Amino acid sequence: MKYSHLPLFVVALSLIACSSQPKPSENSADAELADALKSVFGERKQPNMAMVEKHPLGTPENPVRVAMPIGQRDYLARLVCDNGEQVSAFARSGSAGIGPYGSMIDAYTVICDTYQGAVEHTVFLDMYHADYEETRPAQGFKALLPHKK
Repeated sequence: MKYSHLPLFVVALSLIACSSQPKPSENSADAELADALKSVFGERKQPNMAMVEKHPLGTPENPVRVAMPIGQRDYLARLVCDNGEQVSAFARSGSAGIGPYGSMIDAYTVICDTYQGAVEHTVFLDMYHADYEETRPAQGFKALLPHKK
């Protein structure tokens, strides 16, 4: 009678052993998740800056580096159009793939009002650069205003 709980103990021990062993499908699911996250956020890399700088600032090959969505909006709001006026509007067009730094870049449509009508520009930004502040205007713009305090 003292061994009546032995089958229950063996079953419980087996379940514990099985649950602590990762299943092959769990490992592959984790790897798939990691790959998916890399494709969305990218792996930060340091490109050859001489090659990046060969392209105009604000293009897919040389996106403007900013810090998060608020940095995107701040940078775009400070752009000065060729006519000396600030941009009149901007809107995110969507993601534009992986940029030279290994992270997703965004495309924005930026509108300058001129006497001849509205002029649209597309500016590409990489928002994963909290450690960098761009001080130059993107291609097609005259200047970049200082930060408002």
